[in-house]
Amino acid sequence: MKSLQVRDVVYTYQTKYQSVRALNGVDAEFMPGHMYAVVGASGSGKTTLLSLLAGLDVPTDGDIFWDGTSTSKLDRDTYRREHVSVIYQNFNLFAHLTVLENAAYPLYMRKMPRGEADDIARDKLFSVGIKKEQFSRMPNMLSGGEQQRTAIARALSAGSEVVLADEPTGNLDSENSKNIVDILKRLSYEEERCVIVVTHDPLVAGAADVTLQIKDGKIAGKK
Repeated sequence: MKSLQVRDVVYTYQTKYQSVRALNGVDAEFMPGHMYAVVGASGSGKTTLLSLLAGLDVPTDGDIFWDGTSTSKLDRDTYRREHVSVIYQNFNLFAHLTVLENAAYPLYMRKMPRGEADDIARDKLFSVGIKKEQFSRMPNMLSGGEQQRTAIARALSAGSEVVLADEPTGNLDSENSKNIVDILKRLSYEEERCVIVVTHDPLVAGAADVTLQIKDGKIAGKK
């Protein structure tokens, strides 16, 4: 069973004026079939951890292991393309692509035949409640909740074992937030994905199997 393991991770970056230690000895393990919430004040290190889990960079010290191999030794482009999907607060859909094309985009990037990719994307869009008549629309023709569902469908189409979400309900009202939380829970429970959500939203944190609190770059609590 593939897992993400974080072992004594330190991450330091340089600003114009000083060196900042964003993470300072973080240990955690993330397993498939579970939903995790990462909470903490702004600047505590939550988003930095998510970026490292996504393979956008490697730790300054310590290691993040995917299926037993350090991300520093992986081809991180392949890791991101084949194993990890990220869902953002601002949706990050391509404005010039239709809803269907956005959902199928990861498969296009893998050179999958377009008809096959579109069939998979249609199925995933239906699964998150997007209607057939919306498939040909551009993202700006959708509500915020529908755009976030499309972003989730894109993650589903990719087939990634790990789904990372950065404040996925941050731009949504309470009803749409609940719908997104329900979809993320289904991803972990029914599809055996490892879902990790950075959030300030108590609704999201309350729905998680495990909540990790980060303070000053360290895990300050777990429940």
